[in-house]
Amino acid sequence: MQTILIALNGIESIANGKEYHVLISQSQESLEKETKELLNFSGKCVDGLLVSLSSETDDLRHFSELLGRNIPVVFIDRVTENIQTHKILVDDIEGSYQLTTHLLNQGFKRIAHLTSSLQLSTTTRRLEGYHKALQDNNILPDETYNKYCMHGGMDSTEINTAIEELLSLPTPPDAITTASDRITIKTFAFLKNKGIQIPAKIAMGGFSNSNEAILFSPSLTTVVQPAFEVGKKAIEMLLQLIESKQPVKEFSTVVLPTELIIRDSSQWELSIQSESS
Repeated sequence: MQTILIALNGIESIANGKEYHVLISQSQESLEKETKELLNFSGKCVDGLLVSLSSETDDLRHFSELLGRNIPVVFIDRVTENIQTHKILVDDIEGSYQLTTHLLNQGFKRIAHLTSSLQLSTTTRRLEGYHKALQDNNILPDETYNKYCMHGGMDSTEINTAIEELLSLPTPPDAITTASDRITIKTFAFLKNKGIQIPAKIAMGGFSNSNEAILFSPSLTTVVQPAFEVGKKAIEMLLQLIESKQPVKEFSTVVLPTELIIRDSSQWELSIQSESS
């Protein structure tokens, strides 16, 4: 959620200066609501649409209909390869790779990955980075350590069940990586509420743009996305489509870098100290 809000600030920083009004709607991870809201927007004669796909979206006909009516669409973060238009995303593969590699370098070997719906592009990219880090360290990825939250972290029960299943494994994980703001924060809260020491029993880190990550106890290691810049670039790409005097036939995919911020929740030295105290 924090990432979305920051991206919206980036969008409005450009749109307001160009005298465009920004209308906002959330799909709540529902394909039905996404379809309804997009058609609602198109009926209001909007100039263009910025879209991040819902976790349920496996049918793209509503986007094909919009493009067929010459309504420009730019995809943000959660993109599809099946529609030709501009796309803006972050380097999910490298961000997940750096986080997993950091945990491996700290001495954690049984690293789980808690993520969203498998059909999302962000899920597959972050899973790819996680797997690549394991393989580069001669560790065979184990699917039992991968858990998928089909509603993207909106359903706390879904996350709690996934973590309980991980903890019930014969060899439970000694670290967890998480793949979105909601999942990261709710995983941290679940472990704390269960009295599980972080990082002594389970280390963790995840994708999150929460400004409060440094205030967590322990402070939370995060992969930070340049959400403001994503929003700015997305609206610039959309305006290019809207204001073009000729049909645009060549599209680009822009990938912005992430940054790994290492804090206490993933530090092996703190794990040793906590166990001995």
